[in-house]
Amino acid sequence: MRVSPGLFLAAARRLVSQSNADVESAARRLVEGAGRHEIDLGMAYATLLPESTPQSPVAGHACLAVKGSGRTAMLFLSEPVASLGPEAAQAGEARACVEAVCRMLRAEHARDVTLAQALPEPEEEWAAGVLRGAGFIDVGTLRYMRRERAGRLAAPTEAGPWPEGVSVTRLDELSAPGEADRLLLRAMDRTYVETRDCPELCGLRDTWDILDSHRRTGQYDPSLWWLVRDKGSPAGCVLLNRCPEHRTVELVYLGLGPELRGKRLSKPLLSMGIARARLSNPSWSVTCAVDERNTAAIRLYESLGFEPYGRRRALVRDLAR
Repeated sequence: MRVSPGLFLAAARRLVSQSNADVESAARRLVEGAGRHEIDLGMAYATLLPESTPQSPVAGHACLAVKGSGRTAMLFLSEPVASLGPEAAQAGEARACVEAVCRMLRAEHARDVTLAQALPEPEEEWAAGVLRGAGFIDVGTLRYMRRERAGRLAAPTEAGPWPEGVSVTRLDELSAPGEADRLLLRAMDRTYVETRDCPELCGLRDTWDILDSHRRTGQYDPSLWWLVRDKGSPAGCVLLNRCPEHRTVELVYLGLGPELRGKRLSKPLLSMGIARARLSNPSWSVTCAVDERNTAAIRLYESLGFEPYGRRRALVRDLAR
């Protein structure tokens, strides 16, 4: 059933990690802090156990959707608990909650949510199985990487030197109305050709929605976004955003079109971006996420001092289908 205010705490008890030393306190913190974090607990569905009463509801499984940028929603799923019986039976309950949330998103939020996504831990095979059963597809395992060291980088400026025909321009230098977005969209579309970074996502989202997601990650600053052109045509980009709450700079996206690959551009471009970001935040770390199948990108990040610190499995469902 749809989670109403009277069920918020019951659902929260199942949505928080069951490894918490005090699940009840964690659930209360979730309910009390939901508004501050733009979480609407009314966008959850839960099953209720037979021992539930109107005064003391007890949830079995629950699924919560949190709307994000770029017309996406992140789904959070409850964990299996031994006291609820065989995991296979629990999977059916959890899948019903996920499917109900997806129906709700299609019915009530079709204009602002077209893609549902979830990021379970790689070892959470039960959760991945529930999501697949509800129509989600795997789009890769993400490796999260961080560069801690604050050493100086030998990096070019926008002026280069770059190979003949290649130019690099900061977005804050593009003054014509709408010019930056128009050029960036063309550049991003070029980078998706034969991409090795979650290729299963290609075609599932409009490029404008992806650009909106990039811009809303952390704090957008056009002086940390670069457009790469080849013979005047948009062919790549480097996008970094500051995340002050974590004292990090996130590499939101780095991509090159087929015409620029193999020209040893990625390392100097990323070095340039990191060096500029650290002019104002020299002690902050730099983070990124990369599809583990993209070995070339991982080698690039490692060569610049990035080290892994986490992994997540990415699953998505196109709500328009």
